[in-house]
Amino acid sequence: MPAPSIDTFSLRKYFVILFACLSVFLLNGNTGCGVDPTTRIFKATEVEDFSKMGWLEAYDAFHALMQKQYAFGDWKGINWSALNSSIRPKIVIAEAAAAGDDYITALLEYTRSIPDGHITWNNPIFGIIEPNIKGSYGLGMIGLDNGKVIANVVSAGGPAATAGIDVGSEILEWNDVAIATAAAQVSTLWRPNPASIATNEHKLLEQYRALALDPVATNSKVKYLKSDASGPFTTVLIAADDNRQIQTDTGLWNKVDDANPIKREVLVSGYGYIMLGTLESEDISQDQLFNKFKEAMEFLTGNNVPGIIIDLRGNSGGSDDLAAKIAGFFYSETTFYEYQNLYNAQTERLEIVLPSADDSYIIGWDLPLNITPQSLQFTGPVVALVNPDSVSSAEGVAMAIKNLANGYVVGFYGTNGSFGMTGGGAKLPLGYQISFPNGQSLNINKEVQLDSRNGIGGIVPDIRVPRTSARMINYANDVDVELAYAITYLQSL
Repeated sequence: MPAPSIDTFSLRKYFVILFACLSVFLLNGNTGCGVDPTTRIFKATEVEDFSKMGWLEAYDAFHALMQKQYAFGDWKGINWSALNSSIRPKIVIAEAAAAGDDYITALLEYTRSIPDGHITWNNPIFGIIEPNIKGSYGLGMIGLDNGKVIANVVSAGGPAATAGIDVGSEILEWNDVAIATAAAQVSTLWRPNPASIATNEHKLLEQYRALALDPVATNSKVKYLKSDASGPFTTVLIAADDNRQIQTDTGLWNKVDDANPIKREVLVSGYGYIMLGTLESEDISQDQLFNKFKEAMEFLTGNNVPGIIIDLRGNSGGSDDLAAKIAGFFYSETTFYEYQNLYNAQTERLEIVLPSADDSYIIGWDLPLNITPQSLQFTGPVVALVNPDSVSSAEGVAMAIKNLANGYVVGFYGTNGSFGMTGGGAKLPLGYQISFPNGQSLNINKEVQLDSRNGIGGIVPDIRVPRTSARMINYANDVDVELAYAITYLQSL
């Protein structure tokens, strides 16, 4: 499997600088604003520049900005005072010592403390992270449904293999601590991805990965049973530089081709398959992405496929408007998708607005984004394949599919649990920039939807692929177990 990206997610964005509410007439003859358009103004936020400030001054300004603009502080129950009390003294010490790495590490602790996959760094921080995870023990671990933890990846010639651990070995203890407890205690501060983790499920996955990565030459004591159940054995592993091989081999399933993010085929089983790899691209316009998906739908329906599988694994999101348009191929009636509750810099509060598809103007206030039926309709069963790397608007597509009478979501794990709108951000000293969401997606009752709270969020699969030893080993060996399970499920309908 590909290495987890250390680049920033391609997230939902709002580039609008200043809107006067336009007199867009709706079918009922009212303006889209519902008020005098000359008196109601929406001003989008701009990235704040604290880069010329001292480190502590910049931190204080950033912390104040987060409290003011971050869209989910109340929803997630962020204790801003406690967070500040933990981080600010570290900033003071780092600045006094002119210790840049310590300063960035403290800021990284700050962002990692907020469970939101839309909080991310727009500059590479891998130089800070890598020394802490450069050493590998030569194995990847995964939890099974039966509560056991196995080595589903063992690098040939690596420390684990040399010590006798083989693929399928059950890991019992790590440094004399029961493996489940050891995983729950390990920090994900140094995960090789700039984004924070939103859900408990995703966090545990990353904790098992983190347990097997350390600074080079670190020792860890491991107790295990071999795959043939012999043992238990105890060995001491010494972390060695493997050129990020274990990071690559233990990443989530992601076959997205950035140059060609939408692919389609009729599978051997006869079902249609579409890889929907993104909902936003720097190189492909929104119209082109939509037309690629439309062409895929025309191809599959032209081949009379009995069902369609849409692969959202590795899709980091993009345009809400495009997500709703794509959902329109499966909806025969206009259907609510979301309210967009965005931070208005003019009023300094969240307000429900509906931007145009290109974000160049406001269509109206207090209006929803709806799913509008497309002329081409598919009425057969539809499956969305997801994993924690299905983020933002990709989660919206999964939500729309799950809400269909014949729609299903399949996967080992749920989606990322980060469905807000990005737009907030700050430039900080030493050339770093942090982005965060300052808008919410609301359901028809005007409540936050999909964004995690207390570790729970995102789209949970209707059909969980059972995590057995054989499946997780095959998955690590590049066998698409989730797709196979989706096909089997469709065949059972």
